[in-house]
Amino acid sequence: MSALRTPQIDANHLDEDFQSYNWEIFSSLFRHSYSHLIHSLKHEFQLFLRLLTSYNTLLSSRSSATIGQQLLQLKYSPSIQTRWQKFLYLSSFVFSYLYEKFLVDYRRLLPFQFIYKAFLLINFLFFLHHGTYINLFERFTRLTTVHNYPPALRVLDYSYMKRELIWHTLNETLGTIIPFISSLKARTFMRKHLSGTIMKRLEQTNICSVCEQSIVMPHESMGECKHYFCYVCAYSLIQQSCPICFKKINNIKPKEFSSE
Repeated sequence: MSALRTPQIDANHLDEDFQSYNWEIFSSLFRHSYSHLIHSLKHEFQLFLRLLTSYNTLLSSRSSATIGQQLLQLKYSPSIQTRWQKFLYLSSFVFSYLYEKFLVDYRRLLPFQFIYKAFLLINFLFFLHHGTYINLFERFTRLTTVHNYPPALRVLDYSYMKRELIWHTLNETLGTIIPFISSLKARTFMRKHLSGTIMKRLEQTNICSVCEQSIVMPHESMGECKHYFCYVCAYSLIQQSCPICFKKINNIKPKEFSSE
């Protein structure tokens, strides 16, 4: 039984990422010296690295899988044993080298490029339908990718996703509502409606009921409310309710203390 389609695609991408990372490490060794040589012989060095990697993985007697297949517990069945299979595998590297160095035109799509990409597309569509031969090399050699061990059924648990969804929804809701609620309004509302149960009703003291600091430059309302607060705090209460008696404050004036 051939491997699932998703692991085969992932293994193919892992092989490409490994080749890119391998080249990045190799080219960094000559970044400060012989950089012109690396630039001019880039494709030759990349071909050498691919052959070196294959010699230690897929072409070795110890393994029958590429780097990506080993990471995902996949392998070729049957393994590459005949000379014809090894020749086609190495020829695919040589073809990639010739194609990237001499046949690719990045300014426009040449007829040969169009035909080659069309073959790749047709082969990939066949792979999606049948689940075998993700690339032309596998199709020519009739190599099938299989799992090292039978894939186990996975039970998907959505509890974590549900918690994340509820948390993000609550976070977005609070982030929308909180900017419209000032702390003073919230405290005044709670003291007005929950006094005697949860919140204690405030009394006039030398501590400002707004900033909860010692009163500086005491000011009071010019209306029915006679409680006094810091000047800045009293100014912020204009057109709002007093946090002690809940009466509306229309304007303020300096607090006059009796001389008794």
